[in-house]
Amino acid sequence: MRRILLITCAVVVLAIGGLTVWAMRAAPQLRNRVVDALNDRFESQVGLGSLDISVFPRPRAAGAQFTLRHEGRTDVPPLISIDTFSATAATLDLVRTPVRLGTVAIDGMTVRIPPGGLHPNAAEQEHTPHQPHAERPSPILIDRIESRSARVEIHSRRPDRLPRIWDIQNLVMRDFGAAAGSRFDAGLINPVPRGVIDTSGTFGPWHADEPGLTPVNGNYIFQNADMNVINGLGGTLSSAGKYLGVLERIVVEGTTEIPDFSLDLAGQKVPLTTRFKAIVDGTNGDTILERVDARLNESPIMATGSIIRAQEVKGRHIELDVRLEGARLEDLMRLAVKAAQPPLVGRVDLATRMVLPAGTGDVVDRLQLDGTFQLAQARFSNLNVQRRITTLSRRGRGEESDEGAERERVVSNLRGKFKLADGALTFSELTFAVPGSTVRLHGSYNLRSQEMNFEGDLLTDATLADMTSGFKSLLARLAQPFFRREGGGTRLPIRISGTRGKPAFGLDLGRVLGRG
Repeated sequence: MRRILLITCAVVVLAIGGLTVWAMRAAPQLRNRVVDALNDRFESQVGLGSLDISVFPRPRAAGAQFTLRHEGRTDVPPLISIDTFSATAATLDLVRTPVRLGTVAIDGMTVRIPPGGLHPNAAEQEHTPHQPHAERPSPILIDRIESRSARVEIHSRRPDRLPRIWDIQNLVMRDFGAAAGSRFDAGLINPVPRGVIDTSGTFGPWHADEPGLTPVNGNYIFQNADMNVINGLGGTLSSAGKYLGVLERIVVEGTTEIPDFSLDLAGQKVPLTTRFKAIVDGTNGDTILERVDARLNESPIMATGSIIRAQEVKGRHIELDVRLEGARLEDLMRLAVKAAQPPLVGRVDLATRMVLPAGTGDVVDRLQLDGTFQLAQARFSNLNVQRRITTLSRRGRGEESDEGAERERVVSNLRGKFKLADGALTFSELTFAVPGSTVRLHGSYNLRSQEMNFEGDLLTDATLADMTSGFKSLLARLAQPFFRREGGGTRLPIRISGTRGKPAFGLDLGRVLGRG
């Protein structure tokens, strides 16, 4: 037994010694083989600051300052750079083709896609349709890649655009290099609103000559993102969905929920949900919204448009065509009016072009609108205001007495064109109608100061004399020529000023005298 044990120990010692000697001699060959495989796979030139290889208890490699330069380009930063890495493998897997590694752990990885993609002449082929082609088998297979933190920088061909940056944490890739692609789990850091997008799916196989054609598909979940970091907005966003395509054209379908959406302008919370389908260019972040079906409380909203990376500044330039059909006015007004009870209720149809330039200013100050609206069957929630509207209607029909006005429920119709810029609404062709009377106005309303400045005409079916009695009726007959309306009735030039809380109504004497 002693002899057997001694012989066994001697064999083990000799084996370990032999493997150690082999590893020391094989290290340069292994290093060169791995480097050659990477160079071939990515059409690149690999650099290594250090590489240490050990074989006991199993083959292991550790290195630092890894760089990979596509086609040896030195005019741009390396395609891939890694601070430190380590890898394990079975001995036989290192001498086979393809080379197979077990687990590769990476720390401090940055991937940089230079302007124009990986080829200097890519800009000349910008308008040439890309055609997928068969990828050759990968010379390296990796069972598992683990990365605690990584960054992907995609630089635009346009020098006035900032690079697209993706921060990725806790990335795990399985079967890297397989013909069917690599399965992955990762957390993408969404910068604004800040949060982690948990995603899983399949990536690859990698297209070395045109990375934008690399396939990708999967699912994502984005939860509890704070919208308050965007100036002018409030609420907590959650989203979930799926995506499919290639990096330069990813079809994304999903839903979002903001149960407490608000604008700082009013500070009132309104639930907002959306269902969308979009086309995303993963190489630059540009997004085409094919259709968005949203619901603000009980009001449906439809939109199409684009979200494009801005020039020179961080953020996105948003352009949308928005339509509302049969929406509740009170849902919209809760976003813009601080009052607990909306001043006006009714159904509204609206169509507008919405532009939100990139920038850091308040959304209300940056938002631009240009559209039309129609409000039907509207009523004022303030009883005093509604009584005045009823009185206006009765006077316009020549009914001087207010008897029965309390029981009469006059509804108002409102329509017009509007533009919003720099926090101010400008109206044109604004028409407010009740039975017997019509108000035509144009002017502006400041969303922040709530100051208004309108002028226009009050048109009534009745004459001034019909709306008065006694001595006032005689004076009204004398004044009627100044306020005669073509086709009969009365036309009164009016002006509305003051604030929403304290409006001031009156005759525009300047226009009265000018016309007289």
